Amino acid sequence: MPLRNICMRATGKLFLILMFVAAVGACDKSSPPSSKQEAAPSAETRLAQLQKQADSGDADAQFNLGLMYHKGEGVAKDTAKAIELYQKAAAQGNADAQYNLGVMYGEGEGVTKDDAKAMEWWQKAAAQGHDKAQYNLGWMYANGEGVPKNVAKAVEWWQKAAAQGVAAAQYGLGVMYRDGRGVPKDAARAMEWFQKAAAQGNAKAHLYLGMMYHKGEGAPKDATKAMELFQKAAAQGHAGAQKQLGLMYYNGEGVPKDAAKAVEWYQKAAAQGDAGAQSILGMMYDGAGQVVPKDRVLAYAWANLAAAQGDEDAKKLRGSITLSSVQRAEAERLSSNWKPGQVLRREGESASGADNATSAGGVLAKKGTGTAFVVSTEGHVVTNHHVVADCKELRVQGRSESIQLITRDAVSDLALLKMPGETRAPAVLAPDPASLRQGQDIVVFGFPLDSVLSSEGNLTPGVVSAITGLGNNSNQIQITAPIQPGSSGSPVMDKKGHVVGVVSMKLSDAAMAKATGSLPQNVNFAISGQTLKAFLDANRVSYKTGGSFFAWEKSLADLGDEARKWTTVVECWK
Repeated sequence: MPLRNICMRATGKLFLILMFVAAVGACDKSSPPSSKQEAAPSAETRLAQLQKQADSGDADAQFNLGLMYHKGEGVAKDTAKAIELYQKAAAQGNADAQYNLGVMYGEGEGVTKDDAKAMEWWQKAAAQGHDKAQYNLGWMYANGEGVPKNVAKAVEWWQKAAAQGVAAAQYGLGVMYRDGRGVPKDAARAMEWFQKAAAQGNAKAHLYLGMMYHKGEGAPKDATKAMELFQKAAAQGHAGAQKQLGLMYYNGEGVPKDAAKAVEWYQKAAAQGDAGAQSILGMMYDGAGQVVPKDRVLAYAWANLAAAQGDEDAKKLRGSITLSSVQRAEAERLSSNWKPGQVLRREGESASGADNATSAGGVLAKKGTGTAFVVSTEGHVVTNHHVVADCKELRVQGRSESIQLITRDAVSDLALLKMPGETRAPAVLAPDPASLRQGQDIVVFGFPLDSVLSSEGNLTPGVVSAITGLGNNSNQIQITAPIQPGSSGSPVMDKKGHVVGVVSMKLSDAAMAKATGSLPQNVNFAISGQTLKAFLDANRVSYKTGGSFFAWEKSLADLGDEARKWTTVVECWK
């Protein structure tokens, strides 16, 4: 689909002014200003200056003021005012304003939805080299929306956008070359474009590369390489890749055969609504492969879900299953009450390892702690999978009631929790986590060694030492901030306070000493911001991202104060 994210760039002279203001605000506050230094202007003063520039006809100021009204940052959200200002800037040739107007017409946001009008604005922006507008034009031509379908035109625009590094365009070109649409069929060129997109973390590109290695298209057949690529896509929540992993584990391709793992991955894909995975689970519960206990109610319910999406195999399976009236009623209820993100279970049955019920007659004790942070105004909380694994109950420190475990992903080492009866201010995620650079300053806030160190949290600065993790894992980053027991699940922030990762692990001193003869020095890993966003997107969590051009770097003390508002200790009780 077209890129729908609004352009957030601050442009022109205004950008230079804002950068100067940010630099003033970031000065060493331990040194008193000299008599010649002036205090940084207040937000109200900056807004007044911006309004004055916009009123005088400055296109960059009109765009940036429109962006503020559009996002509700610094001013009350006002879509009509945003459109008015975008139109003024666009009429003067501001490409970002033209692109944003195209998005609003394409979405029907503040205006009547009009694909032709969206195309008109994107064409104006694309003619000036706007990369996202170029991609969107290609998508519209490829799908015949707003214009007659024209794959040659789609390829033309995607080539322009891909040359500027737009991963979605690189992936689109890979599909075109693989299928021979608009260009001669060329598996090698397809591989080349998929690799470029995958290097930027594009989940679909990882999946398609895996399929090509799996089939031996454009490269020698390599099941192990295919498995590695499927895992990268699956860790980002791609249902198709999760289903493919189920197949690989079921058949023992690239990995030892493992029926339990196969079922786990099929369930992840099915929970996202993948009809093929739902149909396969239906067949498994009907007795195919004897990998799960036979259960005709679950077989019918999964088949019913897949059949509702038009899956022909599921329709045949559903028609072949004999149930009593009571069983059929339960199966119908299960499928009709199903919601995305859920794995079907028999009525009265709790999710294995995912419920928070205490064992009968047992007395629970706290067995460990980790760090967690709030990511939505609805109380969704993120921590590591390994923090919550095998826990009978999860609690927030200082509160007696348990918190709900929504889902967890062992591959990405992430878990999603929900706190009852409390809504904290959530963390702000980085708007573009892929732009994280090696050597960039970061800060970790968490609760390591909770029973020993400060109960108010621990703030540790460091840098990004590598943008990939253990074994060049692109779902991780390597950081120098010290990691201790209890740090797992801590947010990794940039100097603006945006979350760019989640602390996950450190190298084992004993294992590295045995393997290399020396102790590792501060080799620690965090889950990347891209993987975190993909995990939240897959589970339909509404999170907040930064991006206001009024945001600048904060002091360590301010970062600690902010993180303390939305970070907590999570306790594992067994």
